[in-house]
Amino acid sequence: MAGKVKTWIWVAAAVVVLGILGIIAMAGVGIYFFSHHINTRTETPAAASRDFDTVSSRFQDQKPLIELDEHGRYLRSNTDRHAAPGAKTPEALHVMAFNPDDGRIVSVEIPFWLLRLKLRGNAIDFNGQRIQLEDMRLTVEDLERYGPALVVDHRVASGQRVLVWSE
Repeated sequence: MAGKVKTWIWVAAAVVVLGILGIIAMAGVGIYFFSHHINTRTETPAAASRDFDTVSSRFQDQKPLIELDEHGRYLRSNTDRHAAPGAKTPEALHVMAFNPDDGRIVSVEIPFWLLRLKLRGNAIDFNGQRIQLEDMRLTVEDLERYGPALVVDHRVASGQRVLVWSE
């Protein structure tokens, strides 16, 4: 009996190994997700402006749902509009930000299924200000109801710009 290992030790070892493999798999999925939903590229201010204008031209007649002041602080929500008839439910929330100091555009695509999870502490960082969607009187359901919409179009005198839209 001295050489025989008890069954519960094998079960405990299997649980530990499966737990470690699960953590590794979750890390891999996270890396895969972020590598496919975050894009960073270097652009000149003129090229970046064209990129932003291309996107914002799709929402030419829309006021942004959220307005920020010149310092990036929440000013007001324009959520009193009606849903567009026949509007398609958006599939993703897009964020595009440009910093002229390093000449980089960062684009992030957040799938709506992830927004629907409603994890606690979800906040959007605008210019160092952490803002909750609920603080802006805007919910994921609102974004879905409006269909494709311009959420934020924020410009700073120094050339920084943030554009958020649903599509």
